[in-house]
Amino acid sequence: MNENFISVDIGLKGGFAMVDEAIPMPVCKVEVKPARYVQDLLNGKKQYYKSGKNKGEVKMKQKSPAKYEEKLDVSTIYQHFTDVEVVIFESPGTSMGNAARSTATTNRNFGKLLALAELAECQIITVAPHKWKKDLGVTKDKLECVTLAEKLSGLSFRTARGALIDGPAEAWLIGYWYLNHYKE
Repeated sequence: MNENFISVDIGLKGGFAMVDEAIPMPVCKVEVKPARYVQDLLNGKKQYYKSGKNKGEVKMKQKSPAKYEEKLDVSTIYQHFTDVEVVIFESPGTSMGNAARSTATTNRNFGKLLALAELAECQIITVAPHKWKKDLGVTKDKLECVTLAEKLSGLSFRTARGALIDGPAEAWLIGYWYLNHYKE
């Protein structure tokens, strides 16, 4: 069995795992709507800076803040994929109970990840969530997955305040499943 691999929980809040390390999914914030500024009016009149480096310029105030969206950091992900021979992906689950937009985003991101792995010339393996969880004896419960990952790996999958970091934990469990249960 090849130990030069990376396992991936595909969600934006998912993660990557290698044999002895797990990290959150590399994402970046992208501005999708810029901030909008308007002239600062007082009683219908423009206001001007009276001193400083902007002296004489019209004062502006922010009407609406910029909006940002998290997207996959494809350059960082590609770099991770070039360091390994095999990538094990958790396949997208069914859309039952999920919003259509959420399902569409997950499937689009899965397609991006597959393309990056193929560009990096990795062998691609996919596993359904119900398959690896059944083989490892866990349910859909995030706490159960995190607890098992911590027990098997010796790593911590919680924040300093005790919140679960389930994406990297599940990615680590997918890698564990690959090493111990995957049959070619």
